[in-house]
Amino acid sequence: MRRKIRARSLPFLAAALVVLACSSRGHEEPREDVPGRSPGRGAGQRRPAAYELEHPLEALRASADEAAARAGAFEWEARVTWSVAKPGALPVRSTERHEVRQLASEDFAVSMDLDPGTGTGSETGKRIVFAKGMTYARGRWAPFRERPADRGQMARRQRDESFRLAADLADLYGPALSAQPAGDARFLGRRARRYLLSLTGALPREAPLPSALPDAGYDPDTRRRVDFLQGRVPAALEGELLLDAESALPLYVAMKGAFSQKSDPQLRAEVELVAEVKALGDLVAAVSPPASALPDDRKPKGVARALEAAGLRKPSGGAEGEEDEGEPGQGE
Repeated sequence: MRRKIRARSLPFLAAALVVLACSSRGHEEPREDVPGRSPGRGAGQRRPAAYELEHPLEALRASADEAAARAGAFEWEARVTWSVAKPGALPVRSTERHEVRQLASEDFAVSMDLDPGTGTGSETGKRIVFAKGMTYARGRWAPFRERPADRGQMARRQRDESFRLAADLADLYGPALSAQPAGDARFLGRRARRYLLSLTGALPREAPLPSALPDAGYDPDTRRRVDFLQGRVPAALEGELLLDAESALPLYVAMKGAFSQKSDPQLRAEVELVAEVKALGDLVAAVSPPASALPDDRKPKGVARALEAAGLRKPSGGAEGEEDEGEPGQGE
């Protein structure tokens, strides 16, 4: 996906969530990568729903494709807020909002908005649509463009980075997170299994460091993130998880917790996450290609195009308005 549609960097502790997600997913069971198809859709590539109902935190790791294969089309949204404070420093607060609309046909739409807490105008985000075999993407303030070279692969990855937010937070807690059965419940008219989330007292797993470091070492922002990942200490957690009793689809998850840090005991990072399914089946709206999406034209227009726009030069060859030969509209 192009660099311009990516969100700006999060404050260092919020970004730690993403950093850990990248490292923890490296330990997942290998899956066959097939162009044009999402990993994990093949038969037998995930454990059955009955297993995940007995191991509820595993259900949080399902991709949106896997969830739709079990439960059908769904709409899902989440909000996660990080706040960081320590004596003598200004507090930091950031909020993310995510939405995923996933169809059983494998088409989907994703939106993500980030408020880094630095004032008006700092908000950013992205929108991604995969429909009829084509990826479309845009930044929060930009028009949609086609992304034919993506074939849905990066689109699926970014969709699941949103859909697996609760799994990423669970990975930050690691063995310190416990999910205990708490009976049955109803959610969106479906029978659900309820679990209470709490701390066990165990220490989280140490996050693996990157295999190679730059000669100059980490920059200060990255150093703070790595210090947190390596020395995070779970300080509080309470929450609730509802899994669909038939498919193990995570219907609702709420987690409110806090961390301290071994090397900086006065630091306190608080996090609150709420994610839930908003609609299922026929109640889920269709996913269609964006109207008036622009082609994947990422080449600078250059002097010749500027002259054409000013009426000082006509396109050479072909009908008016066609691309000049030798000036493809793709690439960086």
